[in-house]
Formats: sequence, structure tokens, C-alpha cells
Amino acid sequence: MSAPSAHDVCVIGGGVTGAGIARDLSLRGLSVLLLEKGDWGAGTSGASTWMIHGGPRYLEFDWDTTRRSCEDAGHIVTIARHMVYRVAFIVPILPHDKNNIERMETAMEVYDRFQPLKKANPHVRLTAEEARQVEPGLTTELVGAVTLEEWGVDPHRLVYANVQDAVAHGARAMNHTRVIEMVRDGGKVIGVRYRSPDGALSEARAKVVVNAAGPWVPEICRMAGTEVQLRPAKGIHLVYPHRISNFGISAETVDGRDVLMVSHGGFTLLGTTDDDFYGDLDAVDVHEDEVDYLLQAFERVFPAIRDYRPVRTTTGVRPTLFKWRRYEDELSRRYQVIDHSHEGAEGFVTIAGGKLSMYRLMAEETSDAVCRKLGHQAPCTTATLPLPGSESELEPAAELARRYGVPALAAIKLQSRHGSRAGDVLDKAQAGRIVCRCEPLTESELAYAARNEQVRTLADAFRRVGLASGPCAGAACVMRAAEVIGQQLGWSASQRFDAVREFVRGAWLGRAPVLGHSGWAQEELAQGALRGLR
Repeated sequence: MSAPSAHDVCVIGGGVTGAGIARDLSLRGLSVLLLEKGDWGAGTSGASTWMIHGGPRYLEFDWDTTRRSCEDAGHIVTIARHMVYRVAFIVPILPHDKNNIERMETAMEVYDRFQPLKKANPHVRLTAEEARQVEPGLTTELVGAVTLEEWGVDPHRLVYANVQDAVAHGARAMNHTRVIEMVRDGGKVIGVRYRSPDGALSEARAKVVVNAAGPWVPEICRMAGTEVQLRPAKGIHLVYPHRISNFGISAETVDGRDVLMVSHGGFTLLGTTDDDFYGDLDAVDVHEDEVDYLLQAFERVFPAIRDYRPVRTTTGVRPTLFKWRRYEDELSRRYQVIDHSHEGAEGFVTIAGGKLSMYRLMAEETSDAVCRKLGHQAPCTTATLPLPGSESELEPAAELARRYGVPALAAIKLQSRHGSRAGDVLDKAQAGRIVCRCEPLTESELAYAARNEQVRTLADAFRRVGLASGPCAGAACVMRAAEVIGQQLGWSASQRFDAVREFVRGAWLGRAPVLGHSGWAQEELAQGALRGLR
């Protein structure tokens, strides 16, 4: 084992909160080491509904979270302009719903008070005829509807933009790096031991260690001899490879919970469930009854939903603060910053709970706590300082496409990930070559991600640049992608085949629960194309 590296702060956890903390502390002039056991945003953050929202459902029992969430959503919209986009929702009202049209409009009038905080528009009340005119797929049993507006965002790119900016300001960030032990001096935590992607064991010393591991927070706490109790909640989404509806749509499940169908550009998410989870956080499966639970809820308001074929599922676990009783979806999304010095673990701080649309605020308050411990005085600037790619206005996508000879849709996708830096990603020599036409990804961007964005696997490329996220689910592009990435990372022919085999096996876990008759037919075709890899 080599000599320990030295840092002011070591942050454990590369989700959106951990990445936000690393960025905040780096901008304040501290030396930071950020460690993530998987890939950036591969856990709870990436399994979200891709929304920066205030949470109107929390108005019933947690106004403060709604207000704080809307305030921070406004900051995120400001600093991540190239990533965010408006999502208009329709909330359909059916006979015998727990909330009739009058009660729902009253709730929306209250929520309208918070909408200016996140630069969103107020609600509109619609008759049944008006609602079906703008959203023809809605049920004929509709009695009325209200609209509301939220913001969409690619959480994987949001996480990586924070990592990217942290590194630009001096942080060291390592993915696929698992912390296995705390280094202690008596009761004081003075660093961590971790295993690098190549299997090497290393040690890092830090004045403060921050536990931002999301649902894995209790596991990291045990390493430090402390305890934080969470109430983990599992959520799944169905993913459709196309846009199903004009609006996002809210529905009520058989047990009265609220679920959403949200179209994000070229795909649609339907979810999410919200159930207590007691299993292995590194092996969260999707069950067919969870899929049926979601479809049952939506066919009541959108009867044709079963005519559409999802291509995969996603699953994640929320790190909800512990509370006895209450349904999981009624639990507060509040968070808590914990200094464990009173438990005998000096130098160890935990951030637990919260939600994606408050990540920047959570990072700020955690960074404030770290700075107080270090006696370091520097203001937080993350509410106003743009993330990489949002520093300047975007050029017209058509102009970017014309200059580099790429399809206009590929240019639009590229700008949504890299913003004003999109031109830096494209190599004129290979920019026009497309890896997969159903999700227009250029070879140039994929090669750039492998060189500069810590892409180590094909699954990393899925998160970083949308590889295999289109209708083919990778059948038409993973072999070529392995060639492009392998050229950058020096993979041998066998390593490229191994990378494809690993991706195919991992993707199967998400597809199996939603393969109907036509789905099995496509799966058989895809397996034929990739024969010999299993």
C-alpha cells in the first residue's frame, strides 16, 4: 500500500448530494477527495423521476420541505440552464377521487404561492372537454383537471456536472472506488481506506470525513462506530422508448398513493412505487406485481397504457429519515446534517435524507458544518455560479449540427448534456459518425466521455451520454460502442467482448419484468444479434 494521500475533506458517496458537497467545498478553497463505490449518480439519484420539483403532495404534512425545495429548485434552474426544461402536468379528476376538483384547485392555489420561487407558472383549471382536447388519451370518465408546471433534468448529467466542476477547482474524484474501512486515531476519524478499480488498497487522510452515501449511510456509520437509522423506501419506474402523452399525468393507485407518467423528450417514465425495503441495497429487484400496480393505476386515467410496451425498468432506494408509522410516500423528505463528535467520532459528519431538488441546499449546509469544524471562513457560491456548460448562451442547435455535420437531433442531445461546451466535445474527423440512430449518439461524444468523463464500462456510458437508452436497448449499438470506448481505454478484443457481455447481463435484469409477447420477440432478436456473448 502506497503512502496515504492528504486532504482537508474526504466525501464518501458520488450521488447528487456528495457531488454537490465536493463542488461546494472545492469552490471554498478546500482540498477534497470524492469517492464513489459505483459510478456517478448510479444509485438513488439516477433512479429518480428526472424531476426538479417542489413536491405539492408534501403540502398536506410538510410545508417547509415544499418551500425549501422550491427555493432550491429555483437556484438549480439558474445554474443548470442547459440541462433543465419545463414539464407541464395534468392532474385528472375522476368521480369518487379522494380529492374532488374544488379541493384539488384549492391545493394548487396554495402551491402557486411557491411556484415563483422555482420560476414556474401557476396552475390552470380545465373542464373535462378541455383536458381531453389537449390530452386525448385521458379517460372519458373525466370530470375535470388542473395543470401544474415542474422542471425536468437528466440526473446523471447533473451529478457529473457537479463532479466536473469540483475537479476543475482542485478536487480529486474517483468512481468505482469502494471505502472499506475508516482510519481512526482513538475515537477520532482521520481518514479512510479504499479499494481502487484496479483492486489496489489505498489510504487517504482527511481532517473531516463526510458520509453522503444515501441509503448506504448506516453502513458507512458503522465503520466509524456510530449509528444513523433510516427508513429505506424502494421505488421503481417503467421506461418507454418514446413519448406517450403531451403532458405529464398524475394518477392515483388502488391504495390512494400518487404516481406519475412523465415524458422526457424521447422517452417516458411511469412511476414510482414507494415501499419499505429491507433487502440488499446492491441487489434491488423489480417484481411483476410492482409493474402491475403501476399499470393498474394509470389505465384508470389513461386507458390505453397497456397498449404501449416498456423497454425496461429502473429501481432505487430512497434514504428517508426514520419515522414510525405513516405510509412510505407520506414520510417527510427532510434531511439532517449530523456531527458525530458527540458520539466519540470526531471528524465524522453525515448528511441523511432529503431529495434531489434540494441537493444544492443540502450540500451547502453540510459544507457549512465542515467549514465550522475546520475554522475555515469562505462563503457558499453554488446558488449563483453556473455549472459547466451553463456559463454562456447556447448557439442554435441547427448551426452546431451544420458546422460538424451531425443530425440536428444529435446536436440538441449534445447541448442538453454539455451546454455551451458542446463544440469542445465534437471531433470534426469523426463527429458525423453515429453509434446508434435510435438514440442519436455520435462516436465523437462517446470517445470524449471515455477520455475525459471517467467512463470505465458501457453502463457508465449509458449514464454519461445515453448509450443504449433508445428503443433498441443496446442491441444495435453496444458492440460498436465497445469498439469506440475500447480504442480510448486500450481494451483488448477479449476485454471488449467482456464489456458487452457484462452490459447485456446487467440490462437483462431491468428488462425481464416488462417483457410481454412482443417484448420477448424483440429480446429473441436481440439475443440472436449478440449470440455467443452470454
